Amino acid sequence: MTGINITIEAMTRRGTLAGVFSAYTYAALLVAGPWIFTVLGLFSLGAACTGNCIDLTIFRSIVIYNSMYALIVTSPLAFLCGRFVSEQVERGCCDAIFHALVLAVGAFGLLTLASVAPFYIYATTLDDAEKVASIQNAIMIGCSWLLIPFLGGVRAYNAVLVAFGTGAVSMLLFGSALHEPQAATLLLAFNGSFAITNLILLGNVVYRFGTKIVVDHKLRASLMRHWELPAAGFVYALGLWIDKIIMWHAAPSGGLVAAGALKTMPSYDTAMFWAQLSSIPIIAVFFVHVETRFSVMTHNYHTRMQQRATLRELNEIVSSVGTYVLSSMFGLFSALGIVAGMMIMLSLAFMPELGLRPAYMGILRVSLCSMAFYTSAMFCFTFLLHLDLRRPALLTVLSFLVLNAALTLALLPLGPDFYGYGNMIAAAASLLVGFSLVLKELSWLHFHAFVTNNPSL
Repeated sequence: MTGINITIEAMTRRGTLAGVFSAYTYAALLVAGPWIFTVLGLFSLGAACTGNCIDLTIFRSIVIYNSMYALIVTSPLAFLCGRFVSEQVERGCCDAIFHALVLAVGAFGLLTLASVAPFYIYATTLDDAEKVASIQNAIMIGCSWLLIPFLGGVRAYNAVLVAFGTGAVSMLLFGSALHEPQAATLLLAFNGSFAITNLILLGNVVYRFGTKIVVDHKLRASLMRHWELPAAGFVYALGLWIDKIIMWHAAPSGGLVAAGALKTMPSYDTAMFWAQLSSIPIIAVFFVHVETRFSVMTHNYHTRMQQRATLRELNEIVSSVGTYVLSSMFGLFSALGIVAGMMIMLSLAFMPELGLRPAYMGILRVSLCSMAFYTSAMFCFTFLLHLDLRRPALLTVLSFLVLNAALTLALLPLGPDFYGYGNMIAAAASLLVGFSLVLKELSWLHFHAFVTNNPSL
């Protein structure tokens, strides 16, 4: 990512307001474009239901469940394939990349048929058309998220944005043409839009890598050598959803059941959604400036090491990296706190427009505090992955998963006043774990350069 980061950072130095605005807008789309475009498309489809539409509730519940399932299942595959594609592109050997894509999509398809299909067929009260469309919906969402790392390996970020942007526009067109549609119709419109997105993504993959299937055992070797990456992907995705799953099925009040088995909790889900969405501007700043500078500094360290720099010079670089990480984390956390405060004030003025109710405000405030802690913890997670310290990165997200599940369950009996506190405390604890690991591992940068990440050993 370093090349595109440096390019975007250069845009912010043009000295014009348009340059700064376009740079941060582009960065925000790069880090959250698929999510933003999908949400816009969902809103446009939801606008087709003007009344108290039970079909809209069913449609939203299906999309929520499929998004949760797709993220949890595809994240391990995406983490592993993203690393494999990057290594192959770096070596100039791209013949086996399409084979890796076929394996990843095939594994995801088999898992979907084994888990999602029985759930919708036997556990829900959907009609036959809705069941088929629901299964198709899970496959469409998962395939799009699997295709992203294959294009990210060759820095085809514009292709990803065009694909999801086209899908959002098609959802907007479908939404304007529909009037009080049924759940099956909404699902078909959503699936058709994602099919267009997937075709554009797949077309770009084929254009860059071809369709020749060359069996390469390096993917299996990469899995054995980098098993922490798919494990971190799975734990990361499950940690994002575990508190919501617990709230859906164990909360004594506030739950909503659709189609017999699709349990959600609108008050909790809506608050968490807006809290996560509000973090995008700060993530863009991290992407443009902090991650770029950190990557350049670590690259400079390895360059000087290969040029046989003195130990004193290397120690000075390590010290400057540590100081930069420390100051950046404090600055980013402060900015996240400011965003959280602004969101609380704006939510009071625009409560109906945001889909909030007065009863949601307590959960929203806690969710915004949790967002500040959790986003900062993910910055530490990114720093560790930049240094290829996979086990410390895994430990960071694992601590959040375990604490999020345990504390959410423990605080449930205390009632609605404590909803969300488990997630917030877990996020704060995982931030402490991640930040302490980053500071610890930076002091061992010499050891990691010569031993841990030395390919010759």
